[in-house]
Amino acid sequence: MWRDLSLPSHYPNVERSVPALPLPLPRRGETCPCPPPYPNVESPVPALPLPQRGETCPCPPPYPTAAGTTPTWRDLSLPSPLPQCGEICPCPPTTPTWRDLSLPSPLPQRGEICPCPPTTPTWRDLSLPSHYPNVERSVPEGDGRLCALKAPCCSSVCGESGTQHPVQEGDGQDLKMYSLAFSGEAFDVNICGDMMMSNYKRATFEDDDVPDIPADGAASPDCVEVSGEGDGQDLKMYSLAFSGEAFDVNICGDMMVGFRKGGVHSLGAMGRRTQLEVILTGLLLVTVLALFGCAVSLGIRYSTDPARTLCLTEACITVSSKIIEALDRSVDPCEDFYQYACGGWMKKNPLPDGRSRWSTFNSIWDQNQAILKHLLGESSEPDSSNSCWVSHQNQTILKHLLENTTFNSSSEAEKKTQHYYLSCLNEQSIEELGAQPLIDLINKIGGWNITGPWDKDNFMEVLKTVSGPYRAMPFFTIYVSVDPKNSNSNVIQLDQSGLFLPSRDYYLNKTANEKVLTAYLEYMAELGMLLGGDHNTTRAQMQQILDFETTLANITVPQDERRDEEKIYHKMTVADLQTLAPVINWLDYLSSALSPLDLNDTELVVVYAREYLQQVSELINKTDKSLLNNYMIWNLVQKTASSLDQRFENAQDKLLESLYGTKKSCTPRWQTCIGNTDDTLGFALGALFVKATFDKHSKEIAEGMINEIRSAFKEGLDELSWMDSQTRQAAKEKADAIYDMIGFPDFILDNKDLDDIYDGYDVSEDSFFQNMLNFYNFSAKVMADQLRKAPNKDQWSMTPPTVNAYYMPTKNGIVFPAGILQAPFYARDHPKALNFGGIGVVMGHELTHAFDDQGREYDKDGNLRPWWQNSSLEAFKNRTACMEEQYTQYTINAEHINGKQTLGENIADNGGLKAAYHAYRSWLQRNGEEKLLPAVGLNNHQLFFVGFAQVWCSVRTPESAHEGLMTDPHSPPKFRVIGTLSNSKDFAEHFKCPTGSPMNSGQRCEVW
Repeated sequence: MWRDLSLPSHYPNVERSVPALPLPLPRRGETCPCPPPYPNVESPVPALPLPQRGETCPCPPPYPTAAGTTPTWRDLSLPSPLPQCGEICPCPPTTPTWRDLSLPSPLPQRGEICPCPPTTPTWRDLSLPSHYPNVERSVPEGDGRLCALKAPCCSSVCGESGTQHPVQEGDGQDLKMYSLAFSGEAFDVNICGDMMMSNYKRATFEDDDVPDIPADGAASPDCVEVSGEGDGQDLKMYSLAFSGEAFDVNICGDMMVGFRKGGVHSLGAMGRRTQLEVILTGLLLVTVLALFGCAVSLGIRYSTDPARTLCLTEACITVSSKIIEALDRSVDPCEDFYQYACGGWMKKNPLPDGRSRWSTFNSIWDQNQAILKHLLGESSEPDSSNSCWVSHQNQTILKHLLENTTFNSSSEAEKKTQHYYLSCLNEQSIEELGAQPLIDLINKIGGWNITGPWDKDNFMEVLKTVSGPYRAMPFFTIYVSVDPKNSNSNVIQLDQSGLFLPSRDYYLNKTANEKVLTAYLEYMAELGMLLGGDHNTTRAQMQQILDFETTLANITVPQDERRDEEKIYHKMTVADLQTLAPVINWLDYLSSALSPLDLNDTELVVVYAREYLQQVSELINKTDKSLLNNYMIWNLVQKTASSLDQRFENAQDKLLESLYGTKKSCTPRWQTCIGNTDDTLGFALGALFVKATFDKHSKEIAEGMINEIRSAFKEGLDELSWMDSQTRQAAKEKADAIYDMIGFPDFILDNKDLDDIYDGYDVSEDSFFQNMLNFYNFSAKVMADQLRKAPNKDQWSMTPPTVNAYYMPTKNGIVFPAGILQAPFYARDHPKALNFGGIGVVMGHELTHAFDDQGREYDKDGNLRPWWQNSSLEAFKNRTACMEEQYTQYTINAEHINGKQTLGENIADNGGLKAAYHAYRSWLQRNGEEKLLPAVGLNNHQLFFVGFAQVWCSVRTPESAHEGLMTDPHSPPKFRVIGTLSNSKDFAEHFKCPTGSPMNSGQRCEVW
């Protein structure tokens, strides 16, 4: 069978100059068409046995197939890199390729300066082996004959007598090169059985050469018209090449050569050969030598058996396609590796409507959401009325789980999960209730000065109510967690709080953020009026609240000044706290928030913002009571408004457009409800997710990878000349003690244990707003219950469907939820290079957090205490100062990254990459090189770094980028790639980046 490949599927706009018409191949004795159209054979050509020694070869042989073989095809749809503008054409290219000549353009000659810009848009990679590597085809051995018929196909009858040439024993096995084909303006490539055929429109050939038709397995011009001057341009089809056990295809200049397994041996005396045979033989030998010399000079080693070096599984081919689509090969990887790795992805992934950012993380989370939606019982069809609904990869999972109409769980917690989700979906009920549920709650608390009468003497009662059972946090935040200096106990903890906008900088830098501040005031006024506020006075009162928040922002300590946890940790009694901030009755307040616990003045509290609490006490003392009431109720309003009707959502959309650059939200209601359900009943939801999707073997493999990365990190400690032996030993002990949790906590698969977690939380399908209030009350009781219990080392802070990971310093533990153990981070059937470059780097990142500027303050047992020798600590600070300065120099939209704010994450990125790569390198030493991905044109060391970079492919709005620079402890995705790789010697080595290039400046900042 023949396939017409004149029009590759990836180039739909290329006009087909010759129609694909069925045409039988010419038979012996027939006149060949001149020139033939692109032939399509509708039925297989019958197999023909190879001639035996002593037999007369057929003249000419028909197009044979090996008996029992299935016709197969080479994939020509995957591009490989073009030479850059002004570069010398490679000889041969570093990736064996075939030129894509589906678009007319001349092929640059060997050594020429390539066109600028390249006139040929893509290169095809044909380094893939055929799918029939075990078929043996060769010229007969012994005293057999090499058969040749000398006749011009288009001007004679293809049936003249053949000429037999004697060969010596074994000569058939010594014919190592089967075909020489000149590439011209366009060609088709077809495979028939174990045979590869190339059709050419043009080729370069000598005028006076009349091509022979050699025997089975040799080069065979099938249709040539020779008429004088310019005949070289008239060679219409050339090159018949049989594939044997395996072959590689290479291009050097404008020539394609196929190689059989084995070396080149002498063909003996020329004897009775024709002039063309002599010329071709000499040309072939010269070509072999030239290619061999090029390969040696470029350091390229071509396998003699690609089937053994390429991964041709469905998973490998699929991931190859995704990697290639994401690449931008027009970019030099040593100039801008992020653009090189992600340029194609960014072109193909514009921001979805209603999104401020889009990345791999978002895509996987969307798929997870959609599967849970289905499991919890609603139709999985998109809302056709929502024109901007976009289906993304990972939404499918959670969506399907939650919308399963046959939902029948024996777990009460799982039933609550579905009820909560369905109450959120019940928009009719939500719209009917309108704002009334929140109005009733405000009146229950004592009223709001903006909407009506209020109790002027109930400051403490309002504060206790909004921040206790309803978990709003005006002024400060309160919670119960592990004591950083005593990891075996829980303690009450207090910190600064009270700002609605994401960063204090929004309030303080009014010029740069005027648009956001105006939108925020509009949002405040609109919500106030929706709740009954007077049109004439509401805006003025909201302006007073905004001014009060601005004052709070002034006394709030910036996050980058709070990185030294030893300095901000202050443990004191409630009595001491009363002295520090006397405006609050702390014993009364804490007893209410942690009811029904019995507290007294000796109860210990850890305060992280001592100066702030002192100043906020003074601010409260001098502020008008009506403003304090307005501010506290406003905190409750903003926390609960998202559970009300569409008017409140519309008001929020306008604020989000200003804050993050998103247009009106296109997020389907079900997707919003999945997120709410995960926030509320995430472990019950996670149980559904895990049972439906998680592969238990993934957990075992991930645990093995963590141990390999841990070992690589520890080996790296021995290479640190700046660390003393005592600190190094303590660091190794801490690395050994890191506790890993993968996939999900075990209790979620035990119905009784899972039900116990949510016992006491009442959920109905009737009122989404009430379900939300009930959850705030429930979580307050759970928090109080933790105070007198020892910390649970197996307690998770992220739910199983979450696409993320984290390190817990007080537990010295790392957590990888099931949600992130998916492609492109991890897949069992992907090359190890991608798994180590994906989830492996994430694992190394979280492990390195144990040794970043904050994590290094905690010992192996999770206690905040000094364990470093002074000399090593000083050296550590010098090295982190280098990294802080490096990242501060990077800019996004002319704004600099805060190198101090992002320091911990930058240290983890750099250390994680190094540990993961060295773990992969160790894996290779134990297991040997793994197969390469087809068509990608990268070795597996390079693939590791590309896999790492493509995890961070991302697009976002300028507003979102601005917000991230102010609030995010991580560097922007682009610089998580560029900053990390520019510090990597391994990266520079494998991509051969010259010293002084942007990705190898020669000035590296290395900590771990």
